[in-house]
Amino acid sequence: MTQTAWVLSLTQFYLGLGFMLFFLALELGLAWVLFVLRLRAGREAAALLAYRFWVRIYALALIIGFAASLPLLLQLGTLWPDFMDRAGEVAGPLLAMAILTTFVFKSCFLGAMLYGQRPLSDRAHTTVVGMVALGTSLTAWWIVVLLAWLQWPVGATLTENHYQISSWAALLGGAAPALFGVLVSGGLMLAATLMLSITAQRTRSRPSDEGDRAIFAGGARLLLLALVLQIGLAAWLGSQLLPVQPARVAAVVPQWQSGPVQPLSLLAWLDVPAGRNAWVLAGPPVPSGWLSGAAATDAGAVATLPGLNDLMGMRPPVWLTYASSRLAVFLTGLLALMALVAWWRGRRLGFEPDSLTDSGRVWLQGMAWTALVLQAVGWGHLLVGSLPYAIYGTVTLREIGTVQALDSLWLVLGVQVLVYGALALGFRQLLGHTMRYGVVPVARHRGRA
Repeated sequence: MTQTAWVLSLTQFYLGLGFMLFFLALELGLAWVLFVLRLRAGREAAALLAYRFWVRIYALALIIGFAASLPLLLQLGTLWPDFMDRAGEVAGPLLAMAILTTFVFKSCFLGAMLYGQRPLSDRAHTTVVGMVALGTSLTAWWIVVLLAWLQWPVGATLTENHYQISSWAALLGGAAPALFGVLVSGGLMLAATLMLSITAQRTRSRPSDEGDRAIFAGGARLLLLALVLQIGLAAWLGSQLLPVQPARVAAVVPQWQSGPVQPLSLLAWLDVPAGRNAWVLAGPPVPSGWLSGAAATDAGAVATLPGLNDLMGMRPPVWLTYASSRLAVFLTGLLALMALVAWWRGRRLGFEPDSLTDSGRVWLQGMAWTALVLQAVGWGHLLVGSLPYAIYGTVTLREIGTVQALDSLWLVLGVQVLVYGALALGFRQLLGHTMRYGVVPVARHRGRA
């Protein structure tokens, strides 16, 4: 597999995976928001108004997320044809459970959720909404278990170049709970910023109703909660993955030569060809939790870490891994500051979206874009930092890569960019249509809605 084919294959797969993960996270966050709104709708008219509006956006995110997931199954076989031969015993059941969960829960309950509000009782419809949220979470769980296992292959043993499951309990543990928490908190963050941004834009041209005010207040609080959860869960995920991925630690520090662990740099300009830092602003020591058991030596000896120069060919893209880690921290801090300011301003206005100024609406839109970029950077760091491995520490992407011609890889990548661009543009246009027209009441006629 040539370097160009490797890069093109990886770009295709990561583009599709990132697109799917974004809509899966948004769908997951909105599903639980809708469940909470439906629980409150029986006693609060504002919650019912908000539910009726946001369930349409949830359905839109679900459809696009489902459409984006289908090419990934094809790419798994066309771009990485030997993957299932190496890890089919692990990946096969997890993918099958994700597909089964999708069809069982969503096929059984989604229609009743979207169209059964009138014929069903409040309690029955609330149960249906809860089952859809549960089904969405289970679907995401099986996908996350597979992604976490690729980062840290626990619960399976490699025998004659084939992974065989040795412990389902260990496989479902590992980094999966922390990574699932990161996905859920990221989804809540995306949902909260989208709720604030759309509410602000809706009230630009029409007076707010009780539902808008409830979403504005709830979105501001939910964003702060999601940020706290995201920071804590990301730290938990790092404490699990970094000790077993020394090459990622070396790129994040960065550490070029093997030996005593260097201080963590705050900022640096990396001279990758020369294998050194052209400029560095030194920071604190590397947290001890980042070091593996082998690096944490006994009797007070100095901990050591493999250097990037000694990992040639088996190290991740240094610049991308280093820069994405700093950018993720910066964007998290920026979003936290923006969220605190938005909450403080909203509280002063009594969480009345009609009182927002033009600059305030732009501020809320900026938060939505910042949250989107933060999720892209965070997942990008997770995936890029594990390169060149498909299954960390054992199977590289080159071993399982495609033998397709470069022309076909370029063509498919171009088509993929156009298709995903059209889907993103369509999502934006339909959001604009929903913001403009809202929920159109449907009158009853002869007992029908």
